[in-house]
Amino acid sequence: KVLKEISVGELKEDETFDAQREANLLAKLDHPNIVKFLDSFVYMESYCIVTELCEGGDLTEKIKAWKKSGRTFDESLIVAWLVQLLLAIQFIHKKKILHRDLKTRNIFLKNNMIKIGDFGISRILMGTSDMATTFTGTPYYMSPEILKHEGYNSKSDIWALGVVLYELCTLDHAFEGQNLLGVMYKIVEGETPALPEKFHPEFRKIFNGMLSKDPIQRPSASELLTNLYISKHVKEIKMKIEQHNTHKSDATNSSR
Repeated sequence: KVLKEISVGELKEDETFDAQREANLLAKLDHPNIVKFLDSFVYMESYCIVTELCEGGDLTEKIKAWKKSGRTFDESLIVAWLVQLLLAIQFIHKKKILHRDLKTRNIFLKNNMIKIGDFGISRILMGTSDMATTFTGTPYYMSPEILKHEGYNSKSDIWALGVVLYELCTLDHAFEGQNLLGVMYKIVEGETPALPEKFHPEFRKIFNGMLSKDPIQRPSASELLTNLYISKHVKEIKMKIEQHNTHKSDATNSSR
């Protein structure tokens, strides 16, 4: 188990209620590619969240280690991870939940499986509004529409996932600048970086779609999972997840 402590100062009653509502939301997110939320509580001036432990660490650590050793990830492994990420994103988007802070630091490895965590600033979309205007997240992964204060919707999560995909393929950030403003300018006005030509043309095309500056042109998680290049891997990944869950269930039963 992992205990994450978020310093929030002295919470008012309505803020405590909001935090608890968020916790109840997280508790319902039962998916093999989402870090399992176990408990939450307020302690003094901190909001504490207890989640499952992902022994493999996060993708930021993994990328740094591979870059240091001069290695790169195989396309087959990247596709397997992408499929799992898309399955998790499809799952939350169907529940009208946005992650809002997808980045390599919030993506974890456990038993060679990918898990999305840190839903700390996720919000359930209320009513008919499909735009969340709060300015949150990490600059490297922010989409053009967020930086232009045009709101945040499910396609902004897809953009962030595209940026993560670029990092897995190149071990570098998709958008670099001398400072924060430089990075933001590149995201809004700069050209979309291209993946190296060693990757399959269809894979590069998928990536380009995810980093389309116009959110309307960006595919949804469901659309990406039905893409011919991706879909042939989906069944295989789902079978592996099922096998993993069966082994886990058997191990739990035998230990009783």
